Parts: sequence; C-alpha cells; structure tokens
Amino acid sequence: MEFRTFSPQERSPELIRQLTELWAASVRATHDFLDPKDLPLIAAQVPQALREVPSLTAAWDDLAGPVGFLGVAGHTLEMFFLAPDQIGTGLADRLFRHAMAQHFIAQITVNEQNLRALNFYFRRSYRVHHRTATDGMGMPYPILTLTLSCYG
Repeated sequence: MEFRTFSPQERSPELIRQLTELWAASVRATHDFLDPKDLPLIAAQVPQALREVPSLTAAWDDLAGPVGFLGVAGHTLEMFFLAPDQIGTGLADRLFRHAMAQHFIAQITVNEQNLRALNFYFRRSYRVHHRTATDGMGMPYPILTLTLSCYG
C-alpha cells in the first residue's frame, strides 16, 4: 500500500471515475442516513469536487488500485472516503496521519449524522466549532466544522 498525491493536472478521467466509484461504495456502506433519492444529486457533484480539491491523496493498492482517498484545501479536510473492505483495518488512521504530516489539518468538515467519522476525529482531539443546518447543496444534512481542540 502506498499513498499517491495527485496534482490537478495528473487527475485523469480514469482516476476520477475510479475515485467516484470508491466514493459511491463508501457512501452506500457508511451513510445510511442519506435519503436514497438524494444520492444521484450528491453523486453528480463528486467528479467536479475531485477535480477541484487542491490536494488529492489516494491510498493505492497495486492490485486493487485506489482503496481510499482524501482531499485537502489549505488546512481543511474536505473529503475522506475508504473502500468498504478497508473500514476498520487501520488504513484511515495511516492515511489521515500522512495527510496531517503534509498539510497540518486544523479544520474538518463532516456530516453530523456520520457518527463513525465524528468519533474518529474526536479521538484525534478535534471538537465541534460550528454547525450548519444544511450541506453545501442546501440539502437537510447538517454539517459540522471541527477544529483541533487547542485551536477552537
């Protein structure tokens, strides 16, 4: 397993397709709070988000290809998804520590209903800074902005 960081110019249509499929599998496995009718609307935004996030890092398996990815803008973690079979393996911790060493992640945006993710970040000393009642698309999925407890 290696971590590969892709500049915007290196993000081929095939990579965007692979990461979008990984996103969909991850969301199906972890986001049971989402209304199924909203998934296509959210999914339609994913390829553009993957193309635009300033720093995109994927956990790469030589046989399976990407098995996790995260995106960082400045010092904010914007996206973090794992293939369902990688959840609970320690990959999230390794990938997060790698990103932290590269970017010093001071802020994280996460869906309030994603309790597994929230607990992951809480264990790493992040705390709720503020809450937004809807996501960036105006859907009724509250978003929490977390900051490191020493900065909040």
